[in-house]
Amino acid sequence: MITVAVVFIGSMFYGLSFSRFNDEGPKKPSGLASVNGEEISLQRYRELINRLAQNSGKQVSARDLPFIETMALGQTIDFTIMLQDARKKVRVSGSEIDSVLDNIQAQNKIANRGDLEKALKSSGFTLGSFRDFIRDDILVQKMQMKLREGVSVMPDDLREVRASHILVKEEDNAKLIMAKIKKGDDFAKLAKEFSIDQGSAVKGGDLGYFSTGMMVKPFEQAAFSLKNGEVSGIVKSQFGYHIIKVVDSRLRKIDSAKGNIDEILLQQKQQAGFNQWRGELQAKAKVEIKEPTLLAHSYRNQGKMAEAIAEYKKAVIFNPANAYLHVFLGDTYMTMGQKDQALASYEDAVRTEGGNPDLYLILGSALDKMGKKEEAGKQYKKASLIAGDDKALHENLLKVFQELKLPTEAARERAELARIAKKEKFEKELSSPAVK
Repeated sequence: MITVAVVFIGSMFYGLSFSRFNDEGPKKPSGLASVNGEEISLQRYRELINRLAQNSGKQVSARDLPFIETMALGQTIDFTIMLQDARKKVRVSGSEIDSVLDNIQAQNKIANRGDLEKALKSSGFTLGSFRDFIRDDILVQKMQMKLREGVSVMPDDLREVRASHILVKEEDNAKLIMAKIKKGDDFAKLAKEFSIDQGSAVKGGDLGYFSTGMMVKPFEQAAFSLKNGEVSGIVKSQFGYHIIKVVDSRLRKIDSAKGNIDEILLQQKQQAGFNQWRGELQAKAKVEIKEPTLLAHSYRNQGKMAEAIAEYKKAVIFNPANAYLHVFLGDTYMTMGQKDQALASYEDAVRTEGGNPDLYLILGSALDKMGKKEEAGKQYKKASLIAGDDKALHENLLKVFQELKLPTEAARERAELARIAKKEKFEKELSSPAVK
């Protein structure tokens, strides 16, 4: 949407940066992922990472990245799927893009297009590529508006029906069952005997009450056209062949305290329409994740640990200077219970970036969990030595040393925290206006 572009400018000046996608080492696969053969936007993916990190409400740690990156990838893929359909159905003018650029300049106190272009360069944009970024936002927003405008509240939306059904795979079976119903056979008994919808079959086909938007269209249209006690003809859907019997109907129960009933129903129907549109596009889309780290995250989320490990190892080859890839690999091994391999991966992380205190903390934690308290303590001490003015890290180390019953080291952390507090106070006094 348009606001995404505005948020992105804010994230640029916020100063967050993720450098994992710098081109280092052997040539990586081209792009992060593709949707129906079209590469997703790296810039949009980065913008979403920035936004998710800012909205997390906490300092992002290395171990948060797989979750954040997976979320950002999923949202970028979804956006691309919607954008592809929007391009076919709506248009955006140059003046609409100019209007958004004017708003961005005003909100960020940027004097002119030249200054905006300078600001954009630091995030890998030209003014032209940023115009394309905004155009895509507006296209998707316009498509969503078009979907909303095509929705209205109908009389059927104000009621709900209770129905039973019999579902079979073959039309010939449906015809045989329909003949039995016409002869007077009991609907509930037939449902228990023949319906392949096991959830409702045991209840005589009873589906309970439902409103519009809850069932597939052919089923909904048939059910809401019936009177109480009536049985439908044979209804075909993607699930098979249905025979539907409406048992009861009533007005929908809506809490009027939440607002105007018609408005509430309209919003619900608009959201359902949007979800259906997006779901249908997702079902048809051909998605390929190409970047090994992101593919590894995906496998890990699916519980496919062996595949995740293989992809993390590929990622290390493509980016050997990235210590956190070893951390992700170690975490995956740890999930599999392969502690020795996990420990070796954490040690690789430390060797890759020896000046990073977080990595010693991660290695120490792994050793601690394995019962190697003395070795863990050594790693925690190394973390402390290079932690500098990182207050959060010293606070974490203080807790760790207290738990390990290392009073000397705990006292050292208290001293470090006192030093940092004194420094912060001094810097605050220096930055405060002089009192006359």
